[in-house]
Amino acid sequence: MTTDALIKPNYHHGSLREALITAAIHRLQADGVAKLSLRALAADVGVSPTAVYRHFEDKLALLAAIACDGFSGLTHNMHKYLGSEPTDAMTALQRIGMGYIDYAIHHPAHYRLMFGQRMVERERFPDLYQTSAASFAMLRNNMQRGLDEKLFKPLPVDLLTTTAWSLVHGLSMLSIDGLVKYPSDENLDLLAQMVTRLLANGLLLPEHQHLSMSTSS
Repeated sequence: MTTDALIKPNYHHGSLREALITAAIHRLQADGVAKLSLRALAADVGVSPTAVYRHFEDKLALLAAIACDGFSGLTHNMHKYLGSEPTDAMTALQRIGMGYIDYAIHHPAHYRLMFGQRMVERERFPDLYQTSAASFAMLRNNMQRGLDEKLFKPLPVDLLTTTAWSLVHGLSMLSIDGLVKYPSDENLDLLAQMVTRLLANGLLLPEHQHLSMSTSS
């Protein structure tokens, strides 16, 4: 892999950190976590290893920064799918779920790192903890809204949230691992829409079951 486009002769303190993260993401996508090292990253960006260590004390700190970038992207994608127009919690759940799955499918290396064993202790890295919590809060807040609107069955909000997360995460991983395949992005969107609709249908109170027949677009 070549990273000539990323090499710059001089960096300000903040811009070097961003350049290192960008180069690390390229390496992660091309070679995986195992071949990602701080020394190789220094060579990619054209700085000394000492300069890299000023920003990241070790490889785990670098991986945490990459994962933080990933959670920011995930949240952004869920917001993009949700849109700005007001909608009910059931439709919002479908859209958020589709945005989640879409991000995972198109950023597999990022996604694996974000939810991999290396990132279990997120509390060690405040920025990572906050960005990952923001992604989870988006789903949880919508579940709470569904309860407040008397749309969803009166179950604990954390149980509802974990159920929804398990579904979209499971479909995402099956897709990334090639166990579920799509001829095109249109097929992916359709499957994600159908799966999230089935989830929403199971959460709705009986008097609101008709809402599950509406489209999420």
